[in-house]
Amino acid sequence: MKLTDELFRNPFATTAYGERFLNDSKGHFEDYSEVDVRYDPQGDIPHIDLPYCVLPVERCTILQSFPSLKLLSFVKTANGYKFFWHPDVIRNEFTKAGTVRVQPTSSTRTLLTEMEPRVYIKTDLDKKHFRFIRRLQRSSVEHSVAICNDLRQFTDTLHDTARYAFLPESLGIVVRGGIHEGSSVIFREALPCPVVHEKRLLLPYHALYAQDPFHSEDKPLLVQMVELHAKADKIGYFVSEIVGPLLEAWVLLVSRRGLLPELHGQNALAEIDEQFRIRRVVHRDFQAIYSDSSIRIGLGLPIFIKHIAGNEPGTTLESQYSVVFDWMVGRYLISRITKIFCQYFATEYSVVTETIRSYHRRIPGYEPARFPATIHRFAASAHDQTGNEVTLVDTGEKPEFR
Repeated sequence: MKLTDELFRNPFATTAYGERFLNDSKGHFEDYSEVDVRYDPQGDIPHIDLPYCVLPVERCTILQSFPSLKLLSFVKTANGYKFFWHPDVIRNEFTKAGTVRVQPTSSTRTLLTEMEPRVYIKTDLDKKHFRFIRRLQRSSVEHSVAICNDLRQFTDTLHDTARYAFLPESLGIVVRGGIHEGSSVIFREALPCPVVHEKRLLLPYHALYAQDPFHSEDKPLLVQMVELHAKADKIGYFVSEIVGPLLEAWVLLVSRRGLLPELHGQNALAEIDEQFRIRRVVHRDFQAIYSDSSIRIGLGLPIFIKHIAGNEPGTTLESQYSVVFDWMVGRYLISRITKIFCQYFATEYSVVTETIRSYHRRIPGYEPARFPATIHRFAASAHDQTGNEVTLVDTGEKPEFR
């Protein structure tokens, strides 16, 4: 993919292409997923016809955070609500009322509608994909909507120069009764909040460093950005304008909300303006966000019911901080974009990581994070993980980016 004005002519197509194909996923899809390989986002499926039924009101629990009128008009019908399920699961209890054409996203179980309104539909995919079984039950919908409400309140207070935004998970439907009681769907809106009134593109951060499989002659997007905008100080530009928004978003949410956001290459989107500069990190997917109750109590904020850092067996507060930042953000994203930068600009990796650490520590609000001295990781590999309970262990390694 090249950074040209053509990317803005059809922003949906640009986003969908980045979601599906600009991703350096390791191994073959079937090696890490129980989902049928035909639904591999990087496969040749042109689209998915996502089935839905119309659930009567009495069979729905509706959870919401100020959904847009467009979203409500898409989901609500005269007879109830549209309930969607992934075509790789069986829902014989439901009578299919129709389908909606969607594009698979990099998460596999979340699909993006091709028509207006553009909506991400997150489904209850009760199969193991990468590390975890991707169930979506009522407690997860409640958590996602609660996080969404919290972020709405928070971003209302931000200055318009802040480099953070989020995609609202503003509507969830939970099935009541029947053999699929508790099965859920979340509707994530595609317009970042706070809203800006200028033309911008959304691409997952993994699209910035991955090689384009159909245009191997093209340099990774982050390399093109650095070449386009950086003057003599290419490291400075890379750290402040490409890595910097990620670090600022992390520190902002930890220090001001006690939230530990999993800003890896899939959950962090780059919002790019017409000059091909990253203006904001757009944060998505709130189901697995952990919170630090001690920070929230100190800020006078309510405590969440689910995913309290350090409260689950096999974890501590400090190990949870490390896994979310050192692994989800660091190893899964910052390390990868840094290696690509070093490869193209003949720079020592250690020089760039030291610059990133220094930048991170200078961000106001860095101090409240309860980081341990060393890196922690999951005890089991993604392949060997069984169920969704985890144990976190100390690697003894020094952190790279904090």
